[in-house]
Amino acid sequence: MIEKNSLFLRILSSFVMLTIFFVIVHSENLIFLIFSQFLLFLTCWEILRMLQFKSFANKNIDRNNFLLSRCQIRQYDLILIILINLFVFLLNFPFHASQIFCFILISICLFKLTDFSIVKVISLLYVISSFIFLNKLSQNSEFISFIVFIVFFTMLVDVSAYFIGSIIGGPKIMPKVSPNKTVAGCIGGLVIPIFFCTIIFFKNSNILNIIYLSFLFSFISQIGDLIESGFKRYCCVKDSSSIIPGHGGLLDRFDSILALIIFVSIIKLLDYNFFFIV
Repeated sequence: MIEKNSLFLRILSSFVMLTIFFVIVHSENLIFLIFSQFLLFLTCWEILRMLQFKSFANKNIDRNNFLLSRCQIRQYDLILIILINLFVFLLNFPFHASQIFCFILISICLFKLTDFSIVKVISLLYVISSFIFLNKLSQNSEFISFIVFIVFFTMLVDVSAYFIGSIIGGPKIMPKVSPNKTVAGCIGGLVIPIFFCTIIFFKNSNILNIIYLSFLFSFISQIGDLIESGFKRYCCVKDSSSIIPGHGGLLDRFDSILALIIFVSIIKLLDYNFFFIV
């Protein structure tokens, strides 16, 4: 059975975030840019704090999410986050010399020989690239349609998988990566979004095209979820933080969104516009 309080809190948090999202997206470009910078800062902070927590692995202490909440990042990592934010912010303006200089500083910080970590580099590059793509996508005339669909779709996949998986249960899909995700939940996260997209967008495109693309979007969304789950298992934590009630941290909520933003942006860069939403 589903824990009713947990499910209610999860849904309530989703609607609150969705309301904030709609207000920000429909606001001026500067407000959206500031908001995205705020999210970038927090997601990078979550990554670096989890990796800092991971460094406790060889110490004889009881690691749990309570200790994660007490774990602080180093000043060195804080400077790195500020440089990352500055670099992504400068990409919105024609300050090429400043962009290059900032990129060099970030590279020095990331590839410092005494503190080099390939996991740190890959995880930060993953998040940074998604926010760079988000900024580029925001300059598109159809940005609101794209981002609203991405957020709506990933939430639908997440809630569907959570709901179906909790009711049916059954075998786990990848127990070592994500102990709570079941095969039934995965299928629910594929089928239910396809159903809703077919109902909502059937006038925009061929039904078979909608089904195929909805399946693809759902697959990418769930892959993004598994990537973040694998990273949490690597860092030995349950949630990336406790910022969002019912969801955990920003990475716990935005994992699928980040993956789908990257996928959508790459397809658009290839000039292959297959969307049925516009």
